[in-house]
Amino acid sequence: MNSDVSMLWFRLAQFDIRLRYRNSTFGPLWITVNTAIFVASVGFLYAVLLKQPVKEYLHHLAASIVLWQFFSATVVEGSETLINSHDLILNTKISPATCIFRCVTKNFIIFLHNVVVVLVTMAIAYPAIGINIPMFVVGVALLVVHATWISSIVSIVSVRFRDVPLIAASAMQLLFILSPILWTSKILPSESFFLLLNPISYMIDAARTPILNGGTDYTSVFISAAIAVLGSTGAYMLYRRTQHRIPYWL
Repeated sequence: MNSDVSMLWFRLAQFDIRLRYRNSTFGPLWITVNTAIFVASVGFLYAVLLKQPVKEYLHHLAASIVLWQFFSATVVEGSETLINSHDLILNTKISPATCIFRCVTKNFIIFLHNVVVVLVTMAIAYPAIGINIPMFVVGVALLVVHATWISSIVSIVSVRFRDVPLIAASAMQLLFILSPILWTSKILPSESFFLLLNPISYMIDAARTPILNGGTDYTSVFISAAIAVLGSTGAYMLYRRTQHRIPYWL
């Protein structure tokens, strides 16, 4: 049964991507192309503005943007996923959780398309350094957990309070500016408020560091894991408490 459910949200996620690029000549390849164009155009500009080595900054930006796009898109789309799945939830036996996992899975598939850009910039910036694959997988897994528990909470609250999707979109824009995505942590003191008290920094760094220099930021991994455990527990408790009310709120 669990296998059938997992395949269901995976197939729904695949259907969403195919529908998005229906009648397109290159299909999902546009996902990778758009990311590559953004990294190339913004990367050269900000490397000059921030006085960073161009090759290293391009790779930093590619890794940061690909990870951020997955996380941000999952949270923002997740805030409306139950609202947009109104008919599906009310007229079928599909659970709200399936709709949430469908959103996460769709954005993870898009993330896998964009990883190609990261591999290309890494080959250019650090041709002699390999990827710390085990810790990269751990970091990405933690980021998937974060995206899942946050989108779960936001999606449930959004059903009850319809202003939440707008708040979520604005919050993600603000976090994008305040987090080391476009800028690097090197330009700030290590004790900076924007690094120490910003949970996004730890979430992104846990997955980003292994593909930047082949190392591991264990502090970020441990803090990210702790946040994941607490957040997932809270999301699970909220879902168990509200899953039977969601159809009535819709």
